[in-house]
Parts: sequence; structure tokens; C-alpha cells
Amino acid sequence: MASQSLVSTAYTILKERIIEGRLLPGTLISENEIADELKMSRTPVRNAITHLESEGLVVSLKNRGVLVKEILGKEFLDMYEATMAMLVYTLDVIRERGIQLNLARLEDILDKQLQAEQADDYLSYIKHSMLFIKAVVSSIQNQAMLAVMEGYVDKISMAAYLNYMNTPYVKHYSANELNRSIFRALSEGKEDEAKRIVKDALATARDRMLANGQF
Repeated sequence: MASQSLVSTAYTILKERIIEGRLLPGTLISENEIADELKMSRTPVRNAITHLESEGLVVSLKNRGVLVKEILGKEFLDMYEATMAMLVYTLDVIRERGIQLNLARLEDILDKQLQAEQADDYLSYIKHSMLFIKAVVSSIQNQAMLAVMEGYVDKISMAAYLNYMNTPYVKHYSANELNRSIFRALSEGKEDEAKRIVKDALATARDRMLANGQF
């Protein structure tokens, strides 16, 4: 049985390379080469790849190796739409149950997200923009929803970062204004206003992707 620490090491390294665009979609990964590079046997590498495949980041091709998957526009939009739908539902529950949000934590995450734009650190920006949404959704303590969202985070991050690298002429970091507006509405106890902001953002994202022919 492979050591879990070795599996975790191989998994973390491969996942970081995929999300950061160092292993691009369409790249074939060799178990042997990765094992040699990391100075471990093929077994922990194979187990790590199995984990990545279960998350939808790679796919095994018989007699060819392991292919880094491309996140197509429709899949990306579906995940984004599902995430925003969970956020909208959460805002309804917050209002109905009178749940008190941890505004200090939300503000801290938002500050880090804004700082990432100043540093032009897109990966940190994506990480904190998703953390912001997750922090709001976690307030209603629905573990099933959080598990679904967790399954989307890496793929959304990967697709967003690749789009950032491939479209330097496009203005990015749009989630900064979105989350800033959501935070302002929530700080004022205006959950319905926050819902409108989220829905408008989703409609804008859909229209933009349609206009760009992404699906």
C-alpha cells in the first residue's frame, strides 16, 4: 500500500501545476516521469492521479497516459451558475432565519482579494473570491452544499486562470467589484439587494460568454 504522505505529496504537486497552468489542458502526464522526478514509486503517483481524475481534472487514456482535461465554456458556466444559485439560496435562508454573518471574516477575505489585484496575483484573487462565496454559504451550515462547492473550486480556478493568461487584452478581476457590492449590501442587512447583485452578475457572465462564443 502506498504511503499516504507520498500520495498527498504527488497529488498536491500535480494539482498545483494543473491549476497554475504549468500542465496545460491536452498535456499527457507520464506516471513514470513524475515518479522519477519526485523520487518515488509509481504507486503513490498512480493513486494521486486517480484522486485527480475523480475531481475531473485529468482523464486516463488507455495505452497513452493521463490527459489534463480542458474545462469547456459550458461546464465552466454550469459550475458558476450552480455556485451562484447556492449563494442566492443562502441569502434567502440568512434573511428568513435571521442568521448573523461573520462580517469581519468576510471583510478580511475581501481585503485579501482586493490586495491580490494590486499585486496582480490572479491565483490569489481567484482563491479569495471563491473563499468569500464559500464563507457566506457556510453560514447556513449545509454540508452537502459546501461539498458540492468544494468540488467546483479547483476547476473554476483552473479555467479562470487559463482564461486570464490567454486574454491579456481583457479587463479581469471583475469579482472584486461583485464581492465588494455583496459585502456592502450584507453589511447593511440588505439580503435582497445582495441577491439582485448576484443574479445580475450571473446574467452578465452568461451574456459575455455567449458573445465570446465560449459555448
